[in-house]
Amino acid sequence: MTILENMLKHCAEAGYTTTDNAEKIAKAKNMMFGEKDWKRCPCDGHNENRFCISETCRQDIERDGVCHCRCYCKLPAAE
Repeated sequence: MTILENMLKHCAEAGYTTTDNAEKIAKAKNMMFGEKDWKRCPCDGHNENRFCISETCRQDIERDGVCHCRCYCKLPAAE
């Protein structure tokens, strides 16, 4: 499974959606960390509490509507 596929899967499982930044973030993760550490945050890579769909990431999304990397966001409200 590629980094982008992992990101999309975890995002959907958490009940969020991705932004147009998802592919860019996946490429950055691959260049910086490789597939082994795909969850690490390329925007805050030294913070072990911030990674894809971590509690810190979820708090950002719930508070700001989008995560720190501007990769994951809330699903649009159902009408």
